[in-house]
Formats: sequence, structure tokens, C-alpha cells
Amino acid sequence: MELKREDIQSLTAIFPGNCAVYKLKGKTLEFLMSSEGAEEVGHRAGRVFLQDVQMDFYTKVFKNDRRFLREAIEQAVRKGSAECVYRFGYEDKDEFIWVHTIVKYIGELEDSPVLILTFRDAAESNQAQLELLEDMDTIVYVCDVETQELLYANRAAVKNSQQQGSYSGHTCYNYMFGKKCVCEDCQLKHLQLNGKQELVRHDSDSDRYLNIEKKGISWYGHFACAHFINDVTEKKRNERMLAMERETSAKAAFVSNVSHDMRTPLNGILGFTELAMQSKGDDKREEYLEKIRTTGKFMLNLINETLDLSKITSGKLEMEPENCNIQNVLDTIVVSAYANAEVKGVNFVTELADMYFTDVYVDVLKLQKIILNLLSNAVKYTPKGGSVTMIMEGPQDFGNGHNCHIAIIDTGLGMDKDFLPHLFEPFVQERSKVTRKIEGTGLGMAIVKQLVDLLGGKITVDSEPGKGTRFDLLLNLPPGMETADGDIAGNNYPELAGMKVMLCEDNEINREMIYNLLAVYGIEVISAADGQKGVAIFANSPKDSIDVILMDVRMPIMDGLQATRAIRAMSREDARYVPIFGLTGDVDEASVENAKAAGMDECLPKPVDIPKMLDCLSAVLNAKGEN
Repeated sequence: MELKREDIQSLTAIFPGNCAVYKLKGKTLEFLMSSEGAEEVGHRAGRVFLQDVQMDFYTKVFKNDRRFLREAIEQAVRKGSAECVYRFGYEDKDEFIWVHTIVKYIGELEDSPVLILTFRDAAESNQAQLELLEDMDTIVYVCDVETQELLYANRAAVKNSQQQGSYSGHTCYNYMFGKKCVCEDCQLKHLQLNGKQELVRHDSDSDRYLNIEKKGISWYGHFACAHFINDVTEKKRNERMLAMERETSAKAAFVSNVSHDMRTPLNGILGFTELAMQSKGDDKREEYLEKIRTTGKFMLNLINETLDLSKITSGKLEMEPENCNIQNVLDTIVVSAYANAEVKGVNFVTELADMYFTDVYVDVLKLQKIILNLLSNAVKYTPKGGSVTMIMEGPQDFGNGHNCHIAIIDTGLGMDKDFLPHLFEPFVQERSKVTRKIEGTGLGMAIVKQLVDLLGGKITVDSEPGKGTRFDLLLNLPPGMETADGDIAGNNYPELAGMKVMLCEDNEINREMIYNLLAVYGIEVISAADGQKGVAIFANSPKDSIDVILMDVRMPIMDGLQATRAIRAMSREDARYVPIFGLTGDVDEASVENAKAAGMDECLPKPVDIPKMLDCLSAVLNAKGEN
């Protein structure tokens, strides 16, 4: 519809509020006329405000809000009307009012669209809300979802900002944290109206922890994000202190676990040693000594696992399954339990008639720990003359993927029904007149439960005071994996006969033990009590007469590393290639690297694993033959 200026003037004259009429030329608003301005806008008289919208109207609309006004104008031309909210004022001074505008298309003038725009103070309906936000101690700011530009910041936000001034023109991350980029965990693009996001950010520069809650809101008609920030530094520091205390407690519990795990096989060793000393027959003494050796190997495995300190800090136990013969595993367990039972006068019985397992694939050490802990407790709480029975059945289907059933039954003190739900909790022991006299850390059953869970098993208990206790254990023991014949067959090392080894070891007992063990295989051993004597022996020996050097790392006068360096530095040709194996209790990565840097070829852990040592010696001969 083609308009006349008189029609437009008549319309504005009767308009009760604040309005202005513009002709749209391209993307520019050309002011035509306005109403008298009867309503205040942001504590300003309507007529004063209308003077501001006559000239350079767009320049007083905040840059990031101009798109809202443009979109409303375009929509009004297409559909007849639209509305928007924007900031109007002086952006460089951060002085503005929120203005609510209705844009209405009323016709054409000189072939250009004519628009009437109304202006009202948009903050009137939100004044109470703004006053509430200003008085909050919580940091509150609102930003545009698309541009992240700040639309509002309360006093607490201004006070705690990195810019210490007006928020106008700043993005939220820049204003609050001084970062000239979008925060790396910004999820505003995915935020929805009334949707929420929450995160905790650590400001490393000030070592502050901030809890940031984001909420999608309608801010003066715009979809925006409100941020609510609380300083939770003190809470986080308390959590860190608590975590440190938990770590300290975990280490203390670990030490207690170690003490508990070591005591059982050590008691077996001491018990069989006592029996061996009292024995008068050579056959019986030899049997006891074999049991001491078997239990000692089990204890060595426990020590090796204990020394892996990474398990303290990580809190993780890893599965280490291996092929094993279940009968050999049981022999190791039974001899330790039998020794404790025999010393105490408890009858120990095994019922394995329905046990048909042979080779299985399982974490041997963890399985041994479980059964040995159960047997140890059974013996501990069974009085003299009582009995402890171990039953093992399988393989057969016991449900839930379990093919093995183990039962430990004793005729001991038993436990009260009310205590049973707490049995597997750490440091928990049932207290009675009798049990108070029995030493224990209260960790054994907790260890058992953790290991059973790790193996994917299930353990149940039934007990009655004065009658005894029964533990039922269900596990899955997969069949052993196929192994090359050469890995199974024994080796008597006939090739080692006549080999010449120089042994540098300051401990006389260790020196004698290794000397005699190697001598069994026909190896000639030259001994030195310290590194200096070892260097002298090698220097005075004929070239290539010494096949291997076994060098203790820690020795008086000259240690193994110094002695190794001295040998490698000799001018004689064989000093460069003679194999030198370190003997050490320190087999961590750093210690092994230091030994190799000194010139050692390999490190053998103490106590010395004789088969491994013999394998190394055999490998040296094989390599020498190939060369």
C-alpha cells in the first residue's frame, strides 16, 4: 500500500507510547518522524530518548545486538511484524538500557518499505530479578550463546574478573579468566533452553577451584547462558588432604597386609625347621627340608610382589595367569598349612577324591594366597585336638561360569551370626574372651575377598559359635594352554661341566651356597670376597680362561659397579666381552640401568634363582659356540 506523509503523521500523533517511523532504504533506516514520547525509557524522558533514535540509530545499538534488530526488521517486512530486545547506549562507556522494540510494516513510501518501531524499557519487568542478582555473593554473568559476549555481570563478577572494569565487549572467558579465546571445555553450542551444565575449573595461576553451573535462559527475549560461579577452593583442598590421608592409610594397610601375608609361610618355615632339628631319621629330615624349600619359594614370591611399590599408589592388582599343575600348587599350600597345624596339634585333612584338575591357567600366587589365608585362619581359631578339612572338587558346572569348588571346614571357635556381614571388612575382628588372646590384624579376610573378586569368583561363609566355620569358594580354573615340549622338559645342564666362573660375593654364606650349587653341575668356581680382589684375579688370569663373572653389586672396599668398570677399562681384549652378571636385591629399572651403564650384561635378582642362573650360563656357552 502506497502511503502519504500525512497518514504517517496522523498515526504517530495518536500513538500513546514512544514510536518512530523509518523508511528502509537497502539496509539503512531513514528517520521520518516520531511520537511525542510520553513514556520514560530507562529513567529518561521519552522525548529525549526519541531524539537519540532519530540520528545514527544503529550506532547506539551494541554491536553484537544489531543482528537482533536487523532480523526483526527483515521479518517484519516479510510477515508484517516482529519484536526484539537489545542494548542501547554508549558501548565504550558501558552505559546502556535494555530496550524492547516492536517492528511493524505499515506500507510503502516512494517504493521503499515504511516501518514503525515502538520503544519500551525492557528492564522494568526484570528489575526485581536484577536487584537480586546484584546482591548475591555468587558470581553471576550472562553471555550470548553464539558469540560468548557478556550481556550482564553482577557486582561479584566485576569484582572477581581479570579485567577489573566494564564487561562490555568482552567474552566470558576473557573477562573472568583473562584468556583471549573460547574456553577449551565450552559446551554453549550444545546448551538448550533451561538445560544445565556443570563443571569444576582449576585456575592454575591462582590455584583456585571454581564450580561453574551454566543454564540456558531467555534474557530479554534472547537465548543466552547464565553462569553461576562459586569458589570451592577450600573444599577441594580439604578433598586433597583427605585423599592424602587415604593414601597414607592405604600404605599403612599395605604394610599390614604384607605383615599378614609373610607371617603364614614364615611360621611354616620355622615349624618345619624345628621338626627337622628334632628329627633323628635322615629320610624324615630330608622331607622336612624339602618342605622348607617349597615354603621358602612361596615366601620369596610374596616378597617379590610386595616390593612392587607401584601397586601401593595405583591401588590396582593385575592378573598374572600362567600355566601350572594344580597338584603342585596344592602341594605348596598344603605343606605350609600342615606345618602350622602339626605344631599346634590340629588335625589337617584334605579330601581331593573328586578333584580331577591337572594343568590349569590361573594366577597362581593369588590362588595360593586365598586358600592359604583361609587355612591359616582355620588353624588359628581351632583349638588343639580339633580338625581342619580342605575339600576341592572339579572341573564341573557349579553355575555362573564356575567349575571349581573349594571348601575349608574347621571345628574351631566359630563366629556369631551378627558378625558375619562384617567379616570381609578391613581391620574387623570379632571380639570375645577367647579371640582377644589370638593375634591378628583383621586384614586376612579382606585380602581374601578382594582376590576372590579379582579372580571372578564367589565366597560364602557359614559359622556357629562353639561348632566351627565353613567357607565355600567357587572359581573358574581354565585348562592350561599348550606349551612347547622344550619348555616342560627338565634340564640337567650337561654342557656346563668344565665351565669356569669367577664369583665376587662378600657374604660368606651366599658365596658358599653358590659355589656348592654350581659345583654340582661341574662348574669350576673362583671366589673373591670383594670387588678389588675380583679385579686382581681377572687381571692375573690367562686370556679367555674365565667364561663368566658373577658380580655382587654391593660389596665393601670396591663395589660391583666399580669392579665392573675397572675390568671393562683393562687393555686386554677379553675384558671387553667377558659376560658379567650382577647379583643384586635392587632390580628396579633405575638400578638395572645403572648396572648396565657400568658394563654389566644382565642383573640376576637375589635370592638367586638357580635355574635362571644356570639358563644364563648355558646361553653364554651357546653364544660362545656360535661365535
